[in-house]
Amino acid sequence: MCFQGRLVAISLSFFLSVPTTPAEELSGSLIEKVRRSCVEVIIKGRLRGGGAFVQDSRGKTYVLTAAHLFHRPGDTCVVVTADDRSHFASLSAYDLGHDLALLEVEPSLSRYGTLRVAAVNPSETKAVFNFGPALGRRQLVLPGSVAHTGITYTDFSSSQDYLGHYFVSGINPAFSSGGPWVNREGEIVGVQHGRLKGDEGAPSSGLSMVSPPAAVKALIEKNTIAATPGIGGFLWEIRTADRTFFDKLPDRLDGLVVNPVFKDRPLARAGIKPHDLILRCDGVELTRLSQLIERIRAKPAGSVFRLEVLTPGASGSREVILTTDAIEAGWR
Repeated sequence: MCFQGRLVAISLSFFLSVPTTPAEELSGSLIEKVRRSCVEVIIKGRLRGGGAFVQDSRGKTYVLTAAHLFHRPGDTCVVVTADDRSHFASLSAYDLGHDLALLEVEPSLSRYGTLRVAAVNPSETKAVFNFGPALGRRQLVLPGSVAHTGITYTDFSSSQDYLGHYFVSGINPAFSSGGPWVNREGEIVGVQHGRLKGDEGAPSSGLSMVSPPAAVKALIEKNTIAATPGIGGFLWEIRTADRTFFDKLPDRLDGLVVNPVFKDRPLARAGIKPHDLILRCDGVELTRLSQLIERIRAKPAGSVFRLEVLTPGASGSREVILTTDAIEAGWR
């Protein structure tokens, strides 16, 4: 069964003055300041991505990066600073629900400068800039603009669950993960995680997935391993299903198709199988993925939900009890 979206590009030309491009909106001094605060993250001798120095409200310095750069939480790493010096670092805290990691480093590394975290998500169409070792090159500045400021959820293979993020229009190549996105003031507005895939054969849709600054701030201030509520499977809105699958369903049916289901995780323990449909959660009809994931994330891990589930071809639906887990607990 295939679920996919189709993107259509439309080019319009206007006989107006050419606007300033996003790349021209950062001063040279700000670029150098941000670059000095950025690092390369090396794990087991290999470049994995980027990161940036940040401080909590007590003045302690960390490196902020993406959790998926690590193969396992026990991995140690090296961060390479702008002057090409290597410094030992270790994983201090992480949040797989937003693919964020905080690295413990020597306090003296604050001399490279730290970046502030913005108070809120940038608004739509705002220019933002990614700093990181994209394509293995030293601290490229890649411009983008906010495509959707609201939090959305994308299936995330590293946690076998969902990643909460917002979208930036801008293609980020290999090794850009973990690099900070900053606004025109040089504040961190999120961390680069990945690229949304395009149609079959296209490596990217042109959309980057970026963590929200609220999650970044929470990780820095708490410096603890998160306990993100998880379901252990991926869901798809019926309207995105292949025609061959869609035609097998009753008319006017709406809900979420489950595929895949991961072993020993909440959906599997609730007796839900691949290609089952979740019609309601606690009596509320479901048409969008976000409707269910937002309800799941609004309560702590271990919470209980009543799901109405239909197996295609069955005579009727059934009710199952879903008890969420903490997705970080399964990362070893």
